[in-house]
Amino acid sequence: MKYRKSKWTMDLVYPNKSYGGVYSLGLLIIANIVNSREDWFCKRVFSDSEKVSSKLVGFSLQYELDLKKAISMKGEGLNFAGGPLVSMNPEMIGEHFDFLLIGDVEEVIVKVLKEYEKGEDQFLKRISKIKGVYVPGKNKVSSAFVKDLDKVPYPIVQEYPEKIDKDFVFGKCLILEIERGCPFECKFCPLNEFYQGYRYRSFENIKKIIDEGLEKNNVEKVVIYSPSFAHPKRKEILKYLLEKKVRVTVPSLRAELIDKECLELIKKCGQESVTIAPESAERLRFSLNKKVKDEAYFNFIKMANEVGFKKLKVYMMIGLPNTSEKDLEEFIEFVDKVKAKFKGQTYLSINYLVPKPKTKFSEHVFDKKILKQEAKYLKKELKKIKVKLSSLSTAYKEWEIIHGHLN
Repeated sequence: MKYRKSKWTMDLVYPNKSYGGVYSLGLLIIANIVNSREDWFCKRVFSDSEKVSSKLVGFSLQYELDLKKAISMKGEGLNFAGGPLVSMNPEMIGEHFDFLLIGDVEEVIVKVLKEYEKGEDQFLKRISKIKGVYVPGKNKVSSAFVKDLDKVPYPIVQEYPEKIDKDFVFGKCLILEIERGCPFECKFCPLNEFYQGYRYRSFENIKKIIDEGLEKNNVEKVVIYSPSFAHPKRKEILKYLLEKKVRVTVPSLRAELIDKECLELIKKCGQESVTIAPESAERLRFSLNKKVKDEAYFNFIKMANEVGFKKLKVYMMIGLPNTSEKDLEEFIEFVDKVKAKFKGQTYLSINYLVPKPKTKFSEHVFDKKILKQEAKYLKKELKKIKVKLSSLSTAYKEWEIIHGHLN
């Protein structure tokens, strides 16, 4: 957005490269709300773009490794932060910022702006009375919650740099959030803790967002933001997007929720691959409270073959509590079956469990020695499939940071 002369300004910072930050929905939500107000101007700042210049600066903290960068990019005035990282450990992150926004930002940002307009004197004390605003030393942590997503503004304006390259993985697109939170409760995932339950937008509201978003942004691609693609009208949404003649990207799919018709719609919308996240073989998967049988994944693969998908991405996890040698053997057996059953190319991504605060596994210790052993064993046995193994040192740093060790 081009600068306009305004009484008040805000910088919103994504403390990493612009090719990731342009797709940050939280930044887009705040920027749209701020710029819709008279006498305000808000710009997004990335680590590889322009510098922070406003007296009021907000940071979107999505990933552990971004925290140090965010601290180094702080402005000279008031600095605040929000995002998943903040919700997981507000007390620790609050040591580095003047205040935090926790939960659904639509509920609090306008209240904060109105207090800022009254002047900076006693500003922090005044906003400490707002639910969802945490001011270290002045109040206790609380979380804001939007009951009805249809009743809050959607960030229709979604701008991109004039020139984008292949690093911008989605290209120029319309980001479409159809739901927030997740109806499932996997023990390793903190999502429902900071979103306080699952909610979805009505189909009518989604159609309106699609119509306005495509017209306003002049794009030919829609990226669906959804933790589980569990929306009860997911097929209707895909059919509507198909009518609009736009390409669509969908997130990782829950095998037990998806039927053949849904896969056919996904393919007609231009997506060439599908992604599933079994996490592990059946026994360990159930111990994570992800109660999906192996057979559901095999049935999903059968349908994907029939529809004609050529690529299957499979996300698995190691370092889970109570993993036995038998579990690792079952892991390999499950992966081998997936590879054998899918007719196209299978891509396996293995990630280390990083125990997060506010999850059932928050006290689980990240043991590098055990993880090395598990990774070595799996790499040795999984020779028939392309395996991408995440970085052990990076995962360990993430675990250290989110548990308060920034050194």
